[in-house]
Amino acid sequence: MASDLTPQSVLRQWLLTTLGELGGSASTGHALRQMEQRYGSHLTPGDREGTERDNEPKWHNRTRFERKKMEREGLLIPARESRGVWKLTEAGSDEYRRSRGPGTTPAQSATRPRSVESPMLPAQPDGTQSPTRVEVTTQRIVRSTAVAEYVKRLHDSTCQICGTRLVTPTGAYAEAAHIQPLGRPHEGPDVPSNVLCLCPNHHVLFDLGMLHISDDLAVIDQHSGTPLGRLTERPGHQIERCYLAYHRTHHLRSDKQDR
Repeated sequence: MASDLTPQSVLRQWLLTTLGELGGSASTGHALRQMEQRYGSHLTPGDREGTERDNEPKWHNRTRFERKKMEREGLLIPARESRGVWKLTEAGSDEYRRSRGPGTTPAQSATRPRSVESPMLPAQPDGTQSPTRVEVTTQRIVRSTAVAEYVKRLHDSTCQICGTRLVTPTGAYAEAAHIQPLGRPHEGPDVPSNVLCLCPNHHVLFDLGMLHISDDLAVIDQHSGTPLGRLTERPGHQIERCYLAYHRTHHLRSDKQDR
């Protein structure tokens, strides 16, 4: 039902604020991820339902619809010119500044409390003081613990991207990240040459396509195109370049579909 969905006017304000705080522009995928990070707790169950066409979250689809309206109103650069980047026009930047209010810095705008009666936010849920438990049955891909532990042991639980080694009371902590994901539709293999040893932060960024790794192992920030360094390799753990190529191609294709 439409009443279960966040109003289009709210999605517009969220998008305008997100782009403004990102300096006026962002790739489609990055803009949606930033909106999810900031406003995800305000999305309704209806917003998160998949569309009949491609099972995309409805709020993604409706945000892109609002983006097109903003284009027609001269607030965003037309898609044919921006090449997949959502970019505010001068009029759009002025609208963002007006929405912040006079004398408000971007940092203040991001943290400024809104009135409880504001139409921008849905009512805060009551929550549950004593959550109950339910029994569920799930299916998951069985991963090889031996493969993950082998890769992490070779790298001494040190992130191959940033060199961070997290030490906890129970020992060093790192995560095994598959380059070409397992299972449908990717069908990546669970072998050491398809696994990276990463810290939690870079694992998330890599899985979301915000980091790409070239065949010469240069780590690239997908949003800015800035090289961040070189992936660390160790004897006994060579990365197959075909898996890196799959990762780059998959996320490039996803970004094009988001345009």
